[in-house]
Amino acid sequence: MLERRNSRDRPSSTRLSSSLTNHSRKKNGHRAPQDNGNGSNSMISSQDNNRGKSKRISRSNSETSTSHATRRSSNGRNYKTKPDGGGSSVGNNFSKYVVTLVMIIAIADLIVLWTSIDATIGDQNGDRPHQIGPEMGVHQFTAEKRVTDIQMQLLQDIAKKQQEQAKQQNPKKFRTLSENDIRRIEEQRRRQSQYAPIDKVKNVAKVNKVKNTDTFGVDEHIVKILTAANIQLDEELASQLPTWDDIVSMYGDKPIIYGLETCQTYRDTVLPADRMLGPAGIFNTGTNLLFELMKGNCNIKEAKTSTTHREPKRNGMRFQPPWGKHNPPSNYRDQHVAKFWGEGINQTAFFPVVMIKDFYHWAGSQCRHAYTSHWDHGVGRCPNLVDAYNHPNRAIVKFGKGFEYYESILDLWNKYYQEWEEQTFPHLMTRYEDLLFHGEEITRLACDCVGGEFTTNFAYVEGSAKENGLPIHNGANGLIKALLQYGSSANRLSGFTDRDRLYASRKLDSDLVNRYGYSAPPLPT
Repeated sequence: MLERRNSRDRPSSTRLSSSLTNHSRKKNGHRAPQDNGNGSNSMISSQDNNRGKSKRISRSNSETSTSHATRRSSNGRNYKTKPDGGGSSVGNNFSKYVVTLVMIIAIADLIVLWTSIDATIGDQNGDRPHQIGPEMGVHQFTAEKRVTDIQMQLLQDIAKKQQEQAKQQNPKKFRTLSENDIRRIEEQRRRQSQYAPIDKVKNVAKVNKVKNTDTFGVDEHIVKILTAANIQLDEELASQLPTWDDIVSMYGDKPIIYGLETCQTYRDTVLPADRMLGPAGIFNTGTNLLFELMKGNCNIKEAKTSTTHREPKRNGMRFQPPWGKHNPPSNYRDQHVAKFWGEGINQTAFFPVVMIKDFYHWAGSQCRHAYTSHWDHGVGRCPNLVDAYNHPNRAIVKFGKGFEYYESILDLWNKYYQEWEEQTFPHLMTRYEDLLFHGEEITRLACDCVGGEFTTNFAYVEGSAKENGLPIHNGANGLIKALLQYGSSANRLSGFTDRDRLYASRKLDSDLVNRYGYSAPPLPT
């Protein structure tokens, strides 16, 4: 018969285990079993302890994602760990960062897209100079001269400020700067900021500023154009230039200009101080070139005191009509105000000179720089008037107030100039090619039309550049490119497929073509 033992008679290790078990159960919300003195509580505690371990392991495995987990330390104590939400927080923050970045990129793309479509200066407000091909030099020719105007004005202001500062610092020792002193200061500044000598252009002779009377057999008409642009003729350039017979065979021997009968009406109805003149026409037709030639060679003297308009030279020559030079006249004149040079201008007092270009050459210009016209084309397939099934490639054009839709860019050319032909208010219409080959005569007629005073020394390059003996800039070299491009029929059909040529022969407005002296190219065989 076994002898019963009191709890105090049990081994110390058993008492310690029981105590720890009871403590653990109390901590976990369980009531400790009462010791009945026969040792059964030890066995129950041991069993409960084992069951508790199993439950805790099961809970740990099934609740790993919960915010609190119970762990057992090496000394047998239980403790609670803090929730581990770090990974989730980092993931959330990273996701927010990615979403924000994507939104910023999307907004930036939309801004760039709208800017390219809007084309503020390049559509209804003016031609843009960043393009390739013969037009590039003409645009640089005009843009760089505007920069020169600003530079020269700044130089004069700097010289005057230096004179005033010197007088304030040393009023007794101050010596008034003479005209020679001011010229010397301007020359020093100019050498730091003016044009660098032009680079050699592929397939175009280098232009030099050396006086030479030898014409190398070049026709006097072309020599006159080069002289007016301050371009020195040499043997290499002479070998590349078109002959005058080539030019006459394409455009005739005299310029074409319509609307001269409206000049008297304009002068009778608009006061001299209110008169203004500027270019109009579809993209790539020489509107910038006309503005520069008129600005440098024509002067409406009364415009200097005008209270209704003001130009940089105060001579009445404006960059564009107040309704936008590329916009069609019917829905824009007196119905729209251009962003540049349009605010506060009396639109009925403005006299436009409308520029047109041979469609085939114009289509090539559009391939080089489409401005705000859009149609299916690309490198190696332009102008791409029709697709492989002879369906016209639709053209969409953004003008000042919105988009217009055309059957093709040929349809755009037709309708744009048909609309100008219908206008009855005073205006002139002439060809871009005449501005190249008869520039002095065209600008003189336009200047006389509005009662202006024409220069006695016609020039393609501004007087300041010639007078100071500076090197010819890239704009003049662009003029040579234009002479080579538009003086030869070999470049006229560049990029046209047989399908394009057949479509153009059927759809091109023959009345416009004949009226402006353009000839139809031969049909493909």
